[in-house]
Amino acid sequence: MSREIVSVKIDVIFKKFFTEHEDMLHAFISDILEIPSDSIRKIEIRNPEMPPETEEGKFSRLDLVLDVDGVAVDVEIQINKQDDFRDRTLFYWAKLYTSSLQKGQMYQNLKKTIAINILDYTLFENREQYHTEVVAALKDTHEIFSDKFSIHFFEMGKVRNIQPNDRKTLWMQFIKADTEEELEQVKEAGGDLMERAVQIVYDMSADGKTRELARWREKSMLDMRSSLFAAESRGEARGHERGKAEGIGIGEARGEAKNLVQLVNAAMTNTQKPLAEVLTMLGITQEKYDQSLALLNQ
Repeated sequence: MSREIVSVKIDVIFKKFFTEHEDMLHAFISDILEIPSDSIRKIEIRNPEMPPETEEGKFSRLDLVLDVDGVAVDVEIQINKQDDFRDRTLFYWAKLYTSSLQKGQMYQNLKKTIAINILDYTLFENREQYHTEVVAALKDTHEIFSDKFSIHFFEMGKVRNIQPNDRKTLWMQFIKADTEEELEQVKEAGGDLMERAVQIVYDMSADGKTRELARWREKSMLDMRSSLFAAESRGEARGHERGKAEGIGIGEARGEAKNLVQLVNAAMTNTQKPLAEVLTMLGITQEKYDQSLALLNQ
């Protein structure tokens, strides 16, 4: 029987994994940014603190801010899709970039700043590659305007197969793994590095305090997703009422039903709880769920 594991794609586990294991962080940065490992002299974690480990201690964003040989690097993992994420990552990149300039310094002292976003959803619908780098370049000639700007996006859902010789792909497979079987596949393909990474996850999964931290964070993310869904549903309901008056409401109603069913299915997958418990957690009645299923099956 497979053991229950904590998933590294949960942001608190992601940060705990990399802040507590310097060799893993060094290898990850080297592989993900394609920097020769022996060229990295020093990685400094600028925000190693973890969030409060109780539900009373709320936080909205958890990232990893690094100084890699004088280059500012921000690493964030995001599970819930956010419509404003492009603007948000630009904002945080700019904030980190400007914060590197001390009072009295010249503009040339601004550090190269890299944002790394690991996403558990699709951001670029018309792009097959899972890794996208955004740079500042001239529109017509593509000449780089400044090498101090770089934002990376890694869409884990686009990583289909484990490729033993592709360390970036192995890291993405490792991070998105939800089961022991998936971790074992990564370990088998990834050599000594991934064998150690997988063992760390097993050790973390055996720790009751870490499992509780993961459970609490999963619940808070589901609560956030539920709140967003409720707000969207209220807007769709108003649109549906208008649509009924105009004879165009059925499409919106089906969209609402699809979102509700997808939310419930995702919650069941993430929590491994039965349908009745998940519906209670999300504040959705059985009747509403059944009606949504019936509408989709029409």
